[in-house]
Amino acid sequence: MVKKEIGRPGNKSSCKSSKGSRKKKKEKKEKKESEPQPVSPLVYNSQVALEELLVKHQRSPVEEGIGSVRAELAEYQASRTKGQQITVRMGLSRKICRFVLPMDMKELENLTALEYLRRYCFVCSRRQNYYNKSFDKFDRDRDGILSLKEMERALKDVYTDDIASEKVQELAELVRAVSETQFDRQLFGAMCALSERLFYTSFVTEDTEDAGNGERHRVEEADFCSLTSRFRGCDIQGNMKSLLSML
Repeated sequence: MVKKEIGRPGNKSSCKSSKGSRKKKKEKKEKKESEPQPVSPLVYNSQVALEELLVKHQRSPVEEGIGSVRAELAEYQASRTKGQQITVRMGLSRKICRFVLPMDMKELENLTALEYLRRYCFVCSRRQNYYNKSFDKFDRDRDGILSLKEMERALKDVYTDDIASEKVQELAELVRAVSETQFDRQLFGAMCALSERLFYTSFVTEDTEDAGNGERHRVEEADFCSLTSRFRGCDIQGNMKSLLSML
C-alpha cells in the first residue's frame, strides 16, 4: 500500500511569514545603518567644530566690506601691466648741495668750470643716490663713464623729461663741456646739482615753494656774499667768474 503524504497544515503560510519577517529585519537594519549615529562629545569632529565656530563668530558687515575692498584691490593689482611704474619728478631744492670757495682764491685761476664742480661741489648722499639711478640707466656699457650726449639724456631723465633740451645744452655750454668730455658719477652729480641751483626758479613758484628749500646753506652764503671783492688780485677765467656769480 502506498502511503499518501499529507502536508502539514499551515506549512505554506508559515514559510511566507518567515520570509516576511526576514525582509522586515533587513529593512530595519538598513534603516538603522543609514541613520546618523550619535557621536560622543569626547570624539573630535573637524566638521562639527568648524560649524560651531562659524555660528559663534559670524562675520560682521564691516569685515565683509573690508574683504570686498581687499578683493577689488587684489584684482586691480593683478590687472596692472607688469613693470608699470608711476614716475614722479623730484622736488627741487637749493639745499641738496653746497658750493664752496677755497681760502686762497688763486687756486681757482687755472681751474676750468668742470674741475671746479668736481672739487668744490658737495651733494648730499640721498640726492646723489637719486642721480645715480639715472646715471646707471644710461651707462649701458657699465664703464662708469657717460659721454656728453649720454649725460644730457641722463640729466633729462632726472627731471623725468620735464626739462627742455635747450636748458640742458645751455648748462653744458656754461661749463664748457664738449663731445670729448667724460662724466663719472661725481661729475654727473655735480652737474645735476648745478642744474637744480640754476633752474630752481623755473620749476618752483611761490605757491609751490616749500619753506627753506629756496635758501642756500649759511656757510655758502658767507662764502659768496663778498664774491666781487674776493676776485680782486686773481686772474680767474671769464666762464669761471660767470659760473660763480650765478651760484
